[in-house]
Amino acid sequence: MSYKYFLNIALLFINLNIVSQINFEAKLSKSTLGVNERLRVEFSINEDGDNFSPPEFKNFKVVGGPSQSIKNSWVNGARSYSKSYTYFLSPIKMGTYNIGQAKIEVKGKVYKTLPLEIKVVSAVKNPNRENDPNYVSDSEIYLVSEISKSSPFLNEGFSVVYKLYFSSNIGITNWRELSSPRYADFWSQNIDIDNYTIEDGTYKGKSFRYVTLKKTVLYPQKEGELNIEPLSLDITLQLPTNRRDFFGQRVTKSSQKTVTSGNKIIIVKELPTINKPRNFNGAVGSFNFVVKSSKSQLSVSEALELELQIKGNGNLKLFQLPKLSLPSSLEIYEPERIEKISTNISGMKGSVRDLYTIVPSSPGKYKIPKIEFSYFDLQSKKYKTISSSEINIDVDGDKWNNDSAKNINSKIKPKNISLEFLPFKTKSEFVEIKTKTFFNTNIFWGLFITPFIITIVIILVTNYLFGRNKFLKTDTSIHSKRLAKKYLLEAKSNLGNKKEFYESLDRALHNYLKSITLFDNSNYTKINIENELKKRKIDADIIKTLNQLFNNCEMARYTPITNVEMESDYTNAFDIISKIDKLIN
Repeated sequence: MSYKYFLNIALLFINLNIVSQINFEAKLSKSTLGVNERLRVEFSINEDGDNFSPPEFKNFKVVGGPSQSIKNSWVNGARSYSKSYTYFLSPIKMGTYNIGQAKIEVKGKVYKTLPLEIKVVSAVKNPNRENDPNYVSDSEIYLVSEISKSSPFLNEGFSVVYKLYFSSNIGITNWRELSSPRYADFWSQNIDIDNYTIEDGTYKGKSFRYVTLKKTVLYPQKEGELNIEPLSLDITLQLPTNRRDFFGQRVTKSSQKTVTSGNKIIIVKELPTINKPRNFNGAVGSFNFVVKSSKSQLSVSEALELELQIKGNGNLKLFQLPKLSLPSSLEIYEPERIEKISTNISGMKGSVRDLYTIVPSSPGKYKIPKIEFSYFDLQSKKYKTISSSEINIDVDGDKWNNDSAKNINSKIKPKNISLEFLPFKTKSEFVEIKTKTFFNTNIFWGLFITPFIITIVIILVTNYLFGRNKFLKTDTSIHSKRLAKKYLLEAKSNLGNKKEFYESLDRALHNYLKSITLFDNSNYTKINIENELKKRKIDADIIKTLNQLFNNCEMARYTPITNVEMESDYTNAFDIISKIDKLIN
């Protein structure tokens, strides 16, 4: 019986220990989410705690929270308690990240949660909305990518315009790109937008305001289905509330929302193979082709320019101009490429030129054959070939050989420096390069000596000013001492005459103190004099007697004074001046 009793007691204590065990954990609404979704993180504990400290939430932005909730209930005599802290997070970029450890203190002991791993992938089509305190309906804001052609030919240009549509009761204050399309299988160029303007428009049959955020021109470089990645934005919104301000205007609150344009699939058509010219090199658009020569008659070793120009609309930067094929007697140099191309929302427009330099080495009549350029015309959807006219060139003079090379300089009259061709020189004449050295020049010695001269002048001026100031102070001190003796003698002769005696005594003391402290009138105060005498180690009794004399000089104007008291003050003043003089000197 006793054995079962003790067993039940032990089991009861074990159950109580299990029940009272503190459990602090973190929970995620999902472990994988899109960059345009929201994540709910909840930290819960089954005991009341204090000093809760959340993790840093690196690579996430807190868009809601913390919101705190407490649940406390009793069921069949058993207590159930739960305290939670909830945050709503928006990922900043794609990747795999950790939600760090949260901390809380319970009865003096610190508890921590375990770190949790979260994977952020590319934007999803239908982002979750769960428990989002600042949720804005998808019917109120859209990020739309408008594609000018959904089924272009290979190398045919088209545009993608990103517009943000939003209802009239929503304000947009800022936006930030979370992920940008990479256009992997396209040649792309962004079109600059100088000013972002809000316009009125319709989308899905409803009236909206919209702003054009981005414009891009694309030229597909691959056939078949191509994916245009979505543009994702983190937008700062101003949302209306049910409260109104003093003037009756509705109060707004700031909120964050992530929007995405979604993936777009285009079908790139292959260029026709029927009647495809052999010299076709990928030009797609509408072009003109011109070949021009700078000269039709010239002499041997004289240069001419041959210009091949293609002008029009299309993929001007994505193909090569035709190559020249000329007789060996006409020496051809690498062409100079000149591009004047502008890109706007409708594509590339402008001209491309190749400038060839040709130098004949033998006289005769030469014929530059016609040159063909083929391209695919988008309007007729057919290949077109443009042929240039034949160009005849007459070259006169002697054949260019080593003997005549010496006179080439006088014969060649180039149009510019790039067309001047000179023979190689086999002998070089070297000329000694004379350079001026800075060392040991007049400027060198002047700069070297100047700092010393300036230093000596500063020292002399400083000593002169210091000596002059000292002389002035000494002169002032002697003058003040003379006045002190004068007024002290006047005070002695005025014994019995209270007013004149104390005025003379006061002047004598003031002039003497000025002579030893060298204070001017602005600094001559009782406190400054007392501090100066203490610095000079004058006895405290002497300073006290001096203060008493000053007080007597002031009180003598209003109170009766006997001759005995006047004689005592005179004696004290004479003794003080004598003692201070001995201590200082």
